[in-house]
Amino acid sequence: MNESLPFEQRACFAAGQAKSGTSLLMALLDGHSQLLVLPEETAYFPTALNKYGRAGRRAQVDYLIKEALSRVLFGGPPEWEKVDYSHFPTAEFRDRFEAAAFHQKNADRDLLVIMVETYAGTLGRPLDSIVRWIEKTPANRRFIPQILERFPNSKILLTIRDPRAILAAQITLEKTRKTRQFSAYYCVSHWLQAAHLGLRAEAGEIPASMTRYEDLVADPARAMERICEYLGIRFEREVVLTPTKAGKLWLGNSAAKRDFTTISSERARSWERELTAEEIGWVEWHCRELMPHFGYEPRLAWRRFASHWARPIRQERPKQYIKSRYYSIRDKLLGPRNK
Repeated sequence: MNESLPFEQRACFAAGQAKSGTSLLMALLDGHSQLLVLPEETAYFPTALNKYGRAGRRAQVDYLIKEALSRVLFGGPPEWEKVDYSHFPTAEFRDRFEAAAFHQKNADRDLLVIMVETYAGTLGRPLDSIVRWIEKTPANRRFIPQILERFPNSKILLTIRDPRAILAAQITLEKTRKTRQFSAYYCVSHWLQAAHLGLRAEAGEIPASMTRYEDLVADPARAMERICEYLGIRFEREVVLTPTKAGKLWLGNSAAKRDFTTISSERARSWERELTAEEIGWVEWHCRELMPHFGYEPRLAWRRFASHWARPIRQERPKQYIKSRYYSIRDKLLGPRNK
């Protein structure tokens, strides 16, 4: 128990890359009696603080309630994933959160902490029973210094996945969602950001633990036992192998729109039959230096990368193609941004 830490400093933040297993990891931790897991992304650091911070608390609260993925907790519409919060008192949560956010005694308190405390109160969870509370937003990977400045005793849960699998999942997502914004560049640049964080975690430079998606789905019991040890909580096997969201069985967020049935390693290597040689080459041209360190061996010869680099990726529109190749050259000449 973190009895020596005030509640606001029992923070834990999950970060990584979209489709790298952050949602699965949160679902496996959701039901643990010593944890409080916010079941939806708040984008608190990327957006609530960095975009709306100067606009004031009203703008930040409106973002969390009306725009962020967390809006479904307050009765708002989901963006993509199927969600069912009929078992959760969304209206009560919204009323309690707004009242607490603008109460005079909370004027100088962190808004995310107020949200987490309100969530605990809505669930009837005593704060002293919670060893760690967890917020998951993949883009937290870009804000680790700010996170540690604001929450110096926090822990970080990082996830990483084969970047070729990431590209395959994003291509499938774009086929389904048709955002017209799919970027091959972001698939590799976000992976490199996560990889560099993994290196820093290994070196002890940040208080973080990294989990490979492939390990999580291949041997979830072993992976979750290690994570529980890192968080300082009991390993409750039946609990942490049953994925839930806000206490209800989690149905998954598969890029291929498959309903969740059980943890499976089926998708871990499906990229091998889904990607073309050119698409594999695009990923390896950018990530090959760090891939072996995390157990992802490149497949293609270096001499063929120029042709792979130039070929459009499926679902990549002309505007995104041009931007991706421009950013790719820029990073090769000047070094990648936001390591």
